[in-house]
Amino acid sequence: MDMLDEVIGILTYYHGENGFEMNPMVSTEIEHYARAVLDIPDDEYVMMAARTSFTMFHRGLVIGRDAIYWRNDVSIKTTVNTLTWQQLSERTGQFKAHRRVLELGDGAVLDNIGSLNKVSVLINLLDLLIDKYNEQEGESSGFIFEGDKVATLVRAIPEDKQAIKAESEAAAADAATVSFLDLLKKLIGK
Repeated sequence: MDMLDEVIGILTYYHGENGFEMNPMVSTEIEHYARAVLDIPDDEYVMMAARTSFTMFHRGLVIGRDAIYWRNDVSIKTTVNTLTWQQLSERTGQFKAHRRVLELGDGAVLDNIGSLNKVSVLINLLDLLIDKYNEQEGESSGFIFEGDKVATLVRAIPEDKQAIKAESEAAAADAATVSFLDLLKKLIGK
C-alpha cells in the first residue's frame, strides 16, 4: 500500500464525522472559500475540510498534503494559521487539549469552537497522520505522494481569491451580529 492510500485510509475513518468532509466530498464552493480565506497555495491538495462556522468557510480546519490550515474565532489568538507536517511532527510533545481549543506549541492554537468534534478527536486524527508522515522515506515538509493517483485528488482553485475572502469576511461579520433567535429562525426556515 502506498502513502496516499494509507493517508486516505485514515481520513476515510474520520470522513463524515461531525462535519469532517474528505475530498472528493468537499464541495467546490467550500474548497474555494477555504482556499481564499486560509490563503492555501494553488499547488496544495485539499484532502479534508471541517467548517466550524455557519458561513461558507469563515472558520475551520483544512488538512492538505503539505500542511494543515485553520482560522479561529476572533476571540482565540494564535501565532500562526498554518503548520507543515514536519512542523507538526516536531511539536507533538507540545500538544495540549483544552475544552474548546487545541494548543499545538509555540503559541499556535487551533480553535474548536463551533465544532461537534471533541478536541481529543482532532488530536487522534493529527497523531495518526503525523505517524504516517514520519514513516515515509525521503525529505519533505509534507506528504510525498507518488504515481498517477495524485491526479485523482480534487483541486478546486478559485479565480478571484480576494473577492471570495471579502465576501466571507462580510458574511462572518453579519453572522456575528445575528442573535441566537434569528439564527434559529434561519435554520428552521421561518
